[in-house]
Amino acid sequence: AFVLVLGDFSFSDGFNFSVEFDNAGGLKPGADVAIAGLNVGTVQELRFLTNEDSKGPDAAAVAVRAKIRIDEKYADAIRTNSDFFITTRGVLGEPYIEIVTRDFDAGPIQKDAVLRGVDPPRMDLIVAKASQLLTVLTDLLDDPDIHAKDLLANTASLMKNLDSLLVDNRGVLDETLGNVRDGSASAKNVLAGLDSAVGDGATLKSIFADTRVVAQKANGITSRLDKDIDPLMDDVLASAGNLRHVAASADRIVTGNEAKITDTISNLQSSTAKLDRLSADAQVVMANVSQGKGTVGALISDREIYDDLKEMLKIIKQRPWKIVWKE
Repeated sequence: AFVLVLGDFSFSDGFNFSVEFDNAGGLKPGADVAIAGLNVGTVQELRFLTNEDSKGPDAAAVAVRAKIRIDEKYADAIRTNSDFFITTRGVLGEPYIEIVTRDFDAGPIQKDAVLRGVDPPRMDLIVAKASQLLTVLTDLLDDPDIHAKDLLANTASLMKNLDSLLVDNRGVLDETLGNVRDGSASAKNVLAGLDSAVGDGATLKSIFADTRVVAQKANGITSRLDKDIDPLMDDVLASAGNLRHVAASADRIVTGNEAKITDTISNLQSSTAKLDRLSADAQVVMANVSQGKGTVGALISDREIYDDLKEMLKIIKQRPWKIVWKE
């Protein structure tokens, strides 16, 4: 029993998966694996990897893969977005793997899955970089071209002048900050007004819907106009062609017949003048007839002659033979 307890033997296979790190950070096979500080499993083995073996997207050229076995009942607490840290309990404690699961939005991991861990900080690299920084500062201070005292004095003067500037312009800065606050309040009111005007967006949706309907109707009208314009354009082109033919014919008729056309126009003018004179004479005759002048005027204006003619026509109708012989 003592050997079984110390050897951490188990009669179940457990839940196995792997985690990759760029550096083992002192981790050893048999190290604990904990969730929320409680041991739930152990590190079964550590395997050296090259870039060809690693499955991580940002894997280094060389890495280490830790094979982990935990109890089945804790497997659901590990998700695909869980973080795996190599840390220690206390300052001089043995390194172990701490699993941190922040939420259960991601799905649970599968058996034999390969996950990516958070690389532990390397103290040797930190010390080396600190040593390099100290070396650079030492070289800077020892450089004869750079006067450290002047640099510190100038820095102190700069800070003093900056402090004086802030103190002397405290009122201006306060006013500027007040203007900024007022501007922020105005912007907040404007946004509140816009939010109130927009509301749930029903008005904007209605406007966009109306705009879409108008655009569709405009497209329909444009399509119909396109269909109607083509025949009209054909008719216009045909009419233009006919006009060109008529103009060409008129040009052929006029060309070489200018003198005849001029004589015809002169004859028309003479005929018009003669018609005007005849019309004037007819008006004079009609005026004389109306006034009873001349034979026709006397016949028309004399009532006695009219009565005699009427009586004669009546007698002829009643006894037409009197025209041939007398009784």
